[in-house]
Amino acid sequence: MGGSVELRRSWQRLLGLWTDRPRREGTKIAGRYTINGLLGMGSYGLTYLCTDEHSGKDVALKESKPSKGRLAAGLLDREADVMNRMDHPAIPELLDVFTYRTRSYIVTEYILGETLEQCIFDQGRKYTEQECLELVRQLLAPIMHVHEQGFIHGDVRIPNVILRNGKVHLIDFGLTRRMGEPLLPELKRRMREWPEPEDELAAPDQDLQDLGHFLLFMLYSSYEPEKGRKPASWQEELKLTPEVHDMLERLLGFRLGYAGGALELQADIERMLLRLR
Repeated sequence: MGGSVELRRSWQRLLGLWTDRPRREGTKIAGRYTINGLLGMGSYGLTYLCTDEHSGKDVALKESKPSKGRLAAGLLDREADVMNRMDHPAIPELLDVFTYRTRSYIVTEYILGETLEQCIFDQGRKYTEQECLELVRQLLAPIMHVHEQGFIHGDVRIPNVILRNGKVHLIDFGLTRRMGEPLLPELKRRMREWPEPEDELAAPDQDLQDLGHFLLFMLYSSYEPEKGRKPASWQEELKLTPEVHDMLERLLGFRLGYAGGALELQADIERMLLRLR
């Protein structure tokens, strides 16, 4: 029995690799969107850089994976519904939603720039404590907007933050949840190392905790380990000002968090930046 299950899973994986192959450059979708290249591939969708032949502008087009069937289409519809409720300059605008040849699509504004993941790993960029705080300060604005609409983003990480002309933009709303909503079973499978209890309901402090991990990752971009020194905790390895150290501990749950939410965190960061400038 176990062998047959593994064989079926292997067959499904192979079938997925075949059916979910990225489309070729130059392919036109729905007679309007011409593919210029693949931007990324997720568990349930493929995102392309396209030219909108109606406007002549570059756009980001996300296509549901055929191997995921109705599940992918449903998740894409859910993402489109969330993005349609957003109206913030640091969040891509939803431009189009449609179905074409059994696949679902959403089209959003294309943000030309580099993700912070690319800045760190591809460009070798190192960020000072002040620069890290400034990025978090900027990122708080779209996150607070998401909260004001009654949602959490649920996936605040360096691959989902684009830097364009020194300004941050928050992308990828595939894990966004309404306040008080549990994580959907199909999304649990996408997040293999989900940091919260599976039955925990969506709340703003989850995005703030993600911001803590985001900030910690950014701070490590300039960390140079000493030769021969054994790995230690971030509290020992990073040389931070006491205020930033305390803020990180509050965000990551080592001590009492931000009862005042994002507004309290925002005020804290503003005070720190004033001291550092």
